[in-house]
Amino acid sequence: MENEVIVDLLAVISRIDIARTANAILEEFRSALVRYGFRNFLITGLPVPHDADWQREILGDGWSVDWYNRYVSEDHFLHDPCVAQCRHSPQPFLWRELPAARLSKRSRLVMDEAAEFGMKDGICVPIHVPLAGPSVVTVASDRMEVPPGAMPFIETLCVHTFRSLAGLGTPGDGGGDEPTPLTARERELLEWSAQGKSTDDIACILGVTRNTVESHQRNIRGKLDAINVAHAIVKALRRQEIQI
Repeated sequence: MENEVIVDLLAVISRIDIARTANAILEEFRSALVRYGFRNFLITGLPVPHDADWQREILGDGWSVDWYNRYVSEDHFLHDPCVAQCRHSPQPFLWRELPAARLSKRSRLVMDEAAEFGMKDGICVPIHVPLAGPSVVTVASDRMEVPPGAMPFIETLCVHTFRSLAGLGTPGDGGGDEPTPLTARERELLEWSAQGKSTDDIACILGVTRNTVESHQRNIRGKLDAINVAHAIVKALRRQEIQI
């Protein structure tokens, strides 16, 4: 995990936090995506199947006008395999990872037409909010330029942007409650993660078992309300609990 990537993500998230309008948030999000080759995005809730008015759930529309009109006019939402996958899975996935053999003819048509409109591949980040329906942030382009290890950063950016648009996140990272500080061991472990060390590497360095490291990681994510290690690093940096 390269320090400059973390610092860059931290800067983008900080700019999103001080943005005063949805358009300003989306411009920061769009600018961050361009470096990975993404030109199109959609941030939306996923209402129940066959909801004819699903567009009311859209928080951010970065699709081309032509593709949006085509998607709506052809009722692609009802047959979109990305939508179906996001309803059932909390894990981010690449479009190319959809099981082609199990796609219906109508679902394959959705993906084929997306490619014709310049979206040959993409990433979906499902978001499951307690007491609410599922949502998704999907980003796509004709060619992705995602280096190895970048997925956690893209996931973090997508989730943070969604929370900002939905009004679920706060700049203080803790609402009205006093945040629980990390222990010295948790800070040490997270700093090793920020330097690109794997779970097994950290276990070896600290002389503990892999299970112990994973337990610390769960505690860290819980204290920081983080979705993954990259998100935890960013939040700990913002709270000035670690340095890189």
